[in-house]
Amino acid sequence: MFNAGSSWLFLDASGVNPRLGLWRDGRWLAWRESAAAVLEALLADTRAMLDEAKLPWEKLAGYIYVEGPGSVLGLRVAAMAIRAWQADDAARQAGIARPVWACRSLPLAAALTLASGTPPPFAIFTEARQGHWHLLEVNDAEAGRIGEMTAREVGEHELPGGLLIHLPARKAWHKAPPHARPSPASLRDHPEILLLPNLLHPASTATPFTGQPHEYKKWTGAK
Repeated sequence: MFNAGSSWLFLDASGVNPRLGLWRDGRWLAWRESAAAVLEALLADTRAMLDEAKLPWEKLAGYIYVEGPGSVLGLRVAAMAIRAWQADDAARQAGIARPVWACRSLPLAAALTLASGTPPPFAIFTEARQGHWHLLEVNDAEAGRIGEMTAREVGEHELPGGLLIHLPARKAWHKAPPHARPSPASLRDHPEILLLPNLLHPASTATPFTGQPHEYKKWTGAK
């Protein structure tokens, strides 16, 4: 069970700017959002936050990892960092590594949008592969269902009308529709969101979200 009373290292490298925080009891002990690339920001910001909060590394309960969808490189770098830390934990603690709790970027953004006072219906989307988006549609405001919502991949011309919220990743294959808006709320202002039922789920380690496997036509050699 997730222990909200302990201190957790939060890592979200799914978007344009990496977001890191030290979280406990629904509040931030420290927070960083960097314009630097995730590889540059992650280790330096983590150390700076621990110093700011006067929190020894040994006091961390574990990691909260945003697994995507989003920036492929950012998600992989954050996952590799957590795996390296877990391996070090295991060496020091006789095989017991700190746990990972994960969440998806689009349900997290949906919860933040509702927290900002924005009523449904609305849709949230981010880059998938070329010509495609990951899309999550929210049609009611029942907070307990947010973590159960799943995104689907849609084609470039299949995004809905109405309120459309765009979560940009570092590599953009194509432009968002002109009526799309940025997220109306910041996680920095709403750390309590991570307490929502079903938003976080346990994971053995940090694993980036890859979506559904793509089907490719087989070459038959026919002309």
